[in-house]
Amino acid sequence: MRFGLNRSQLKKIALIFMVLDNVWLRFSTSFSSVAHLITRFVAPLFAWLMVDGFFHTKSRGRYCRRLWIAAILMQIGNVISFAIFKERGITDNIFLTLAFGFTVIWLFELAKTAEERGKKVWLYIAAIALTLLALALSVVLYIPLPFGSTIMLEGGLQLIPFILFAYFFHESKCKQALAALVYSLVVFFTLYGGFGGVQGFDMFCVNSDWMTFLVIPFMFLYNGREGKKSSFGKWFFYAFYPIHLWVIAILSIVL
Repeated sequence: MRFGLNRSQLKKIALIFMVLDNVWLRFSTSFSSVAHLITRFVAPLFAWLMVDGFFHTKSRGRYCRRLWIAAILMQIGNVISFAIFKERGITDNIFLTLAFGFTVIWLFELAKTAEERGKKVWLYIAAIALTLLALALSVVLYIPLPFGSTIMLEGGLQLIPFILFAYFFHESKCKQALAALVYSLVVFFTLYGGFGGVQGFDMFCVNSDWMTFLVIPFMFLYNGREGKKSSFGKWFFYAFYPIHLWVIAILSIVL
C-alpha cells in the first residue's frame, strides 16, 4: 500500500474545507475568521489536481469542454441568483478560473509539440494573451451581466500563476513547491504590504489569498493514485459546487 492520499481523498478533504469557507463567508459574524485562513489551500489544491489530471486524462478535449460547460452553467445560475437574492447573489465560479487555466496550459502544450514554426509562435501568443486576459478578469476587468452580476475570475490572481507553475514544473514537486512559496511571498510583500500592512489578526485572516503555499503539504501527500473511480464520483464535484453555494445562500437569507 503506497503511503499518502489518493486523488479522491484529497478532493474530499478540499470539499469539506470549501464548505467551511463558504459558510464563513455568508455567516462571518458567527464564526472566527480563522475559518477563512485555514481554507486557503482549497482552490490551489483543486487547481493542482486539475493540472495533474491534464497529464493523465484520456481526452483533454472532453476535460476542457466539461470545465467550460460547467463555467457557463454556473455563470447563468449566478445571474439567476442575483435576480432572486439581489445584492446577496452568488459571485463564485471556480469553474471559470479552472477553465481558463486548463485552456492556457493546453495552448502551451500544443505550442511545445507543434512542428511548424509559424503555428508554434501563434499558439504561444494565444497562450500568453489568454493568460493576460485571465489576470485582467481577476483584477481590473469585470464584465457586467444582468441584475448586478459580473463575469470575473474567482481567485485568478492566486490560481492562474499557480497553474502555470504546476504545469511547467509538473515533473518536480519540489520546484512546484518552491515556485508557489516564492510567489506567495511576492504577493504578500507587494500587494498586501508585508507585515507592515497587517491591520490586526482578523484582517490578516481575511486578506489571506496570498497563502497559496498552504497547498504544499497536500502536494507531497499525494501518492499519484486515482482512488476509487465511478461515474458518480467523476461528476460529483460539478454538481456539489453550485448546489452547496445555493443552499448556503438560501440559509443565509432565511435564517
